[in-house]
Amino acid sequence: MGEKTNNPLVSIIVPVYKVEKELSRCMQSILRQTYENIEIILVDDGSPDKCPEMCDKYAELDDRIRVIHKENGGLSDARNVGLDNIKGEYISFIDSDDWVDKKFIEILVKNLENTDSDIAICGYRMVNDRGETRPYTINMPKEVLSKNQALHELFAQHKYGCMACTKLYRKYLFENVRFPKGKFFEDIAVSLPVFKQIKRCIIVQDMLYYYFQRENSIVNSTFSMEKLEMLEFSQCMIDYSHRHGHKYDNEAEAFYLKSVLMILLQAYKDIKIRDAKKASMFLKKELKKHKKYIWNNVYIEKRRQIVMYAFLYRVPAKLLVKLWELKMKHTFSGDNK
Repeated sequence: MGEKTNNPLVSIIVPVYKVEKELSRCMQSILRQTYENIEIILVDDGSPDKCPEMCDKYAELDDRIRVIHKENGGLSDARNVGLDNIKGEYISFIDSDDWVDKKFIEILVKNLENTDSDIAICGYRMVNDRGETRPYTINMPKEVLSKNQALHELFAQHKYGCMACTKLYRKYLFENVRFPKGKFFEDIAVSLPVFKQIKRCIIVQDMLYYYFQRENSIVNSTFSMEKLEMLEFSQCMIDYSHRHGHKYDNEAEAFYLKSVLMILLQAYKDIKIRDAKKASMFLKKELKKHKKYIWNNVYIEKRRQIVMYAFLYRVPAKLLVKLWELKMKHTFSGDNK
């Protein structure tokens, strides 16, 4: 696999909605990319603030920027509109409240081209409202994975996750794939349909993406039944494993169980909400149903296994939620275990 010298066009899709305070930070990071052969598609998703005007001004300053104004349809719909209008050979998704390293595109393109991969994946740092950061996928080894290995890692979630924004994709992967409109956890929904098409992918060591997590993000927001959509997409991974000789069962079941636990903790946090109480009963039944995949599953961390069993053996849920919240408060303290 020899190094290629051409500079293929990269389409960067940026959905924009209610981010007038963060948009300039995002755009500055994109415009200072060392890899210059890019087109930036700003999809104004009917934002009611100053974002539409800001997008138009950016387009006036740089002819690589195109702006699409549309009625509000959500993140998935905005990304899909972007996909319908791309001209590049490669695709990148950047959320408008996040930002990237100046070599984000250059490093991913170089690694994708040099290894003839279909997806290049980098590490990222999570940044909270207080400016505290936590590295994810730290010390991640650089390696090329076959399709089988890539699916294993996608389900296992050890070396990378489903997050679309940390990846550079070849265009063909989205020819027949679109994000589910009106659904939460859209990145999980498209991960399997995309990854099952590839020949290989490459993981690079660099942490090039900065993911800004607001206090009112989907993960931190008040419980709603829509959060159960995550299980629908997680079940697809189990079904895929069953159709392929059960070779990913432990990894896929681990993904499903970790999803159940995350939603269950959120439900108990807001247990006074009627839907949360109803969902908690269903989720505990799911833990019991998949119980045999909990213990000694190398794809589920011991602390999560213990909490899952604690729910099954009726340890007071309030205590479990308090302990978990205490753990999460140290998320940005450098504790990566």
